[in-house]
Amino acid sequence: DRFMILQSGTTTHGAQRTNAGRSRELLTYYTESGPLGDIFETVVDTAARRHVAVVGLGAGTTACYSRPDEAWDYYEIDPAVAIMAASGRLFSFIKECAPEARIVLGDARISLRSAPDSSYDLILLDAFSSDAIPVHLMTREALKLYLTKLKPNGTIAFHVSNRYLALEPVLVELARDARLAGASKLNETSLEDRRQMLYSSRWVALARNAATLSALPKDRGWDVLAASADVRLWTDDYSDVIGALVVLK
Repeated sequence: DRFMILQSGTTTHGAQRTNAGRSRELLTYYTESGPLGDIFETVVDTAARRHVAVVGLGAGTTACYSRPDEAWDYYEIDPAVAIMAASGRLFSFIKECAPEARIVLGDARISLRSAPDSSYDLILLDAFSSDAIPVHLMTREALKLYLTKLKPNGTIAFHVSNRYLALEPVLVELARDARLAGASKLNETSLEDRRQMLYSSRWVALARNAATLSALPKDRGWDVLAASADVRLWTDDYSDVIGALVVLK
């Protein structure tokens, strides 16, 4: 009676308060007090008119980080998700916060090719199918595409919250291979927080220059990404999901 929830398999992909007066609150993995809030407040806040790409629409929660007259592009593979998020009948984040946002249907690896080079201040990777991240969005070739579309001082943020897979080491090796700076943060919430749809989340931010991300470890408690990890680099020809499995105790 208090929330509208988008569920896929065993995973929540967004939630919104049904109370109209609180409908713009950022819930689940996207809270202002969590890692994504840190990114918007300290890394891309200085951009006068931010141009943001989000891969994975979900309920459209991230739209409420937008400011008037900004350009936001959502890349979503599932037409049903686009209808749920954009129509306003089930979730109103897009309608209330970013009605001019562009929703591009199709696989992001294909759709992003048409975006102008060096155009985005921030690219958010938030694509999940139930609890699994599409592997082809976390390869050397995928990262090369994102960097082509990113402004020189832009940031790429990966949402890597996962019950079963340790994905941060994969990004460590991708960052090492591409010579990028990186930082990560796990934000853990209490049981009472979770009852209010405020979820724990883990995010990894990458940038060409360490200075772009410097405020995250300095002011927000993020960890500087390790220099390397004991995993093989993921490419379009090689990935190892089994090797990324977390051993449950």
